[in-house]
Amino acid sequence: MGNDGHGLGLIDDETCFGLLGGSPVGRLGFSSGSLPVIFPVNYLLVDRTIVFCSEEGVKLRAAEQRAVACLQIDHFETFGHSGWSVMATGRLELAPPEHLDEFARLPLAPWGLTGAHRYVELPVELISGRSVGRP
Repeated sequence: MGNDGHGLGLIDDETCFGLLGGSPVGRLGFSSGSLPVIFPVNYLLVDRTIVFCSEEGVKLRAAEQRAVACLQIDHFETFGHSGWSVMATGRLELAPPEHLDEFARLPLAPWGLTGAHRYVELPVELISGRSVGRP
């Protein structure tokens, strides 16, 4: 796809979704109390929607408010001086009841959840990716 204005390689949408679907952990960023927050989450990509679990807290409140959020993943090779990054953006939302049975069958093992949890969706509205380094 070429390069952006800074010399970084542009990654096409389909490749971005492929990378997003192949990574089990990302960083979820959104605004909480007018301040930016970033949380690691393990997730799955279902069609073009990111799905993860959350207990009560700021992530669940953000989903209830349909907050704009982004999930970022990356990979880098220290010795090869190369890597890539993908950013997926959308609005958080609580999974609707009709998705709960399907999501319960997914191989999604939430980390550190000790109480009741709910499924959260991030339908991807915008995706972009960049690469850097040697081909």
